[in-house]
Amino acid sequence: MPSKRARRHFTQLSEFERGLIIGMKTEGWLTHRVAGQVDRSECYVRNCWEQWTREGTHARKTGSGATRKTTRRDDRGIVRQALVDPTVTRSTIRADVGVAIVPQTISRHLAEANRKSKCHFRTPEHRQLRLQWCQTRS
Repeated sequence: MPSKRARRHFTQLSEFERGLIIGMKTEGWLTHRVAGQVDRSECYVRNCWEQWTREGTHARKTGSGATRKTTRRDDRGIVRQALVDPTVTRSTIRADVGVAIVPQTISRHLAEANRKSKCHFRTPEHRQLRLQWCQTRS
């Protein structure tokens, strides 16, 4: 019984591998033979060849992704606001930006700028409520 080959699942084809597949298929190789040679599934080979015959290119398509709602200037404004006042809330920043974005977007922009969220100042009311909460549970 032949030994199983370790296949590289869920990895993209490199440009070199795509070129090999196109070259072998152009020379008339069968799909299963090409797949064995480059150690990929026949589906990979078939899709690469179909893209080549349909579009005339073997380059990977870029991901679509969601469109950006903020500009680079808006992103800098978000970070600047957090620098000026470390205790500012995400909802306040969102209102000042003027663009409909979710709070996670603001957190992501701050994280990209290596800004960590600061703890809000504790008021005496907060301290009193926390003390009561701890006492009832002790």
